[in-house]
Amino acid sequence: MNHTPHSTPRLPEPPVTDGQMTFFQDPAIDKLLGLVMALAGETYVLRDRVRVLERLLTDGGTLAEGAAEAYVIPADAEGAWRTDRDAFFERLLGPIAMDHLGPDATRKAARS
Repeated sequence: MNHTPHSTPRLPEPPVTDGQMTFFQDPAIDKLLGLVMALAGETYVLRDRVRVLERLLTDGGTLAEGAAEAYVIPADAEGAWRTDRDAFFERLLGPIAMDHLGPDATRKAARS
């Protein structure tokens, strides 16, 4: 058998404009990527903070191990929590859904 060595193709270096690296031809996509990465960083910070708080509460005996995972929303709070969740997703996805699916798209999806 004849083995020919092959090299891994090198990706071109992303161009730098105005001191910022660009990865896509459309600058809006680069901005969206920046936004997603910023949110990912914030999400990790929040997850880490929740982990610390849960640990402090369990170590101090205030919260039993696994209590947060086992928590059931009280019946008298379900409606308010659902309304809050739906409003959050409406704010998050509303502009996108409205452009492509019509103004009531996120409300219809939430009801189904």
